[in-house]
Amino acid sequence: MKIGVYYYPEQWPREHWERDFDNMARMGMQIVHMGEFAWYSMEPQEGNIQLDWLSECVEMAVKRKMEVILCTPSAVPPVWLIEKDADACLKRADGSCHRHGGRRHGSPTSPALRDATARIVTALADRFGDHPSVIGWQIDNELSGPFGQNQHTHDSFQGWLQRKYGSIKNLNDAWGNQFWNTFYTSFSQIQLPATRDPDYGNPHQHLDASRFWSWAYADFAKMQAEILRPRIGKERWITTNFMPFHLDCDPNDFKESFDLTTWDSYPVTGWERHPHDETYRLAGPNSLGLVHDYMASYHDRWALMEVQPGQVNWSGIPVLLYPGAVRLWLWTAFAHGAEFITVYRFRQPLWGIEMFHHALVGTDGVTPSPGGRQFTQVIHEVAKLDLSRVPDLKDEKISASTVGLVFDFDQLWWYRTLPQAKRWSQPHFLEMWYGAIARLGLRVKVLRPDQDWPSDLKLIVAPGLQMVDDALIKKMDDYATAGGNLILTCRTALMDRTGQMFEGPTAQPIVDLIGANIEAYDGLPEGSFGHIEMDGKKYRWGVWGDLLFAHENTRVLAKYADQFYSGAIAVTQKRHGKGLVTYCGVHAEHEFIDALIEHKTAEVGIKTELMPERVHVIARGPYRILLNYRDQPVTAPAAKKAKFIVGHRTVEPAGVAVWEE
Repeated sequence: MKIGVYYYPEQWPREHWERDFDNMARMGMQIVHMGEFAWYSMEPQEGNIQLDWLSECVEMAVKRKMEVILCTPSAVPPVWLIEKDADACLKRADGSCHRHGGRRHGSPTSPALRDATARIVTALADRFGDHPSVIGWQIDNELSGPFGQNQHTHDSFQGWLQRKYGSIKNLNDAWGNQFWNTFYTSFSQIQLPATRDPDYGNPHQHLDASRFWSWAYADFAKMQAEILRPRIGKERWITTNFMPFHLDCDPNDFKESFDLTTWDSYPVTGWERHPHDETYRLAGPNSLGLVHDYMASYHDRWALMEVQPGQVNWSGIPVLLYPGAVRLWLWTAFAHGAEFITVYRFRQPLWGIEMFHHALVGTDGVTPSPGGRQFTQVIHEVAKLDLSRVPDLKDEKISASTVGLVFDFDQLWWYRTLPQAKRWSQPHFLEMWYGAIARLGLRVKVLRPDQDWPSDLKLIVAPGLQMVDDALIKKMDDYATAGGNLILTCRTALMDRTGQMFEGPTAQPIVDLIGANIEAYDGLPEGSFGHIEMDGKKYRWGVWGDLLFAHENTRVLAKYADQFYSGAIAVTQKRHGKGLVTYCGVHAEHEFIDALIEHKTAEVGIKTELMPERVHVIARGPYRILLNYRDQPVTAPAAKKAKFIVGHRTVEPAGVAVWEE
């Protein structure tokens, strides 16, 4: 795993460049990332391409044996483009346009922006495409923006709908337009909604709006990738930097254009409510691990394009990071198989909206920050490992200690548009299941509905797959029938992929699979909790609870312990073919999910090793890596003769230990 840094030479005096590259090299940086916001510097007037300065910087990196990531600069269209065609900017619902002066103001459906982008990307690829030190290309930056209301966006949405549905009748059926009698007679009558909130309008239209907007950004990226690909060769990768669970872009829409998937991690925000200790200065291993493993699910290759180096400017709560937090995050990425890590940014800016955003060096451009020192420390620590003994993710075999977790991005849009229970957070629900698995010392393999589910996984958990199709139901059925152990949860199979309910009993497609009927469901007011009982112990719940009627030969695992329906069934288990299907009908607190996963892993014979809360232990090749996300020390579960390469048997708060047994 190589480690590098973002550098913006166009933001600094030319006489600083050599000094800055010297300092990057002195800190151990192996990669420099450049160009993502530099369109004006690359093309100060239309067609006047100026890349000599960038070439000079690339050669400065080469001189210091640093590899280079170059970026396409489409995140910040230059002023001459906006002046020439204001419709290149995103238009808001009130008719006003985003103005020049920031970033992410361009529309991915703008013909003018696309034409200008094609020109600058072509120039970059022609100049640097075969440069031996350029290892890869980042397209744009954090693709995102509100639903554009430009006419070209409405036209593009109409075309996308026509390709998707074929006829206006099919669209009317899929959107349930008979409900308010809001039938369309032509695709040209349809406009892209302004937001994801239907405001008591048509939620199916808003679901498709989310899907379209992701496609629009993916198509914008695809256009750029198709320019790059023939000019850079197969040995160089193409990607973009996603934001976690960000609804504007489903990474699945981009997978065919990219070679690996990367994301930006800023986990400490200060947004936690009523923290009872200092772990809010560290973030948590479950949310980070989930996104790492999800990104890995696309190409068995992933990287961390940005990672928080210190305090940030945008959260509103400038939390000072716990000492060692940055080092802990870097080792967490290594443990999950990151191909490389780069950090935004080398120098803390002296101007602009992100002046308070920390960097590897401070405002003097020279002095390493605490985060910068931790980056250098990890570079030295990783050098102690024999990386030739650590297999690439694509070469890792699924071990008996791996559990599958199904994540379907499409569900996030529907939960946002039609939440039904405002206490429900699908990312948080996924994180709880992820954490319940990881706390037992097990690896998690994130699976998607569109990919094969490995038959050698003894246990797969599929939380909250509210929208399903025949292919997904068959995948569930086939896995269990062949001997797999499947856990499904409440809010599974309530609707088809258009978001429409099935005609029949609740969750009709899985009734036979789970061996139970859902008779009713409940959700409790904010701050209120009920209880369920399993194996003689009570656990809290409050978000959602299905009341189940078990069929003959279906086993009851848990019941509700209070409310007027005390004694009603909450969790069931049924043998299905050679396997078992467990239906967890309750969105409970993490203590119950932890207990249920412990129960299931013991039942199916998966060997576990219980870790303290907020502690993960992950194996990479011959090494075991302990990640301590507590503000208290812990003891590494290493054999007496274990050889510690990084850290010690007693692992400090926010500490890391790496050993070989």
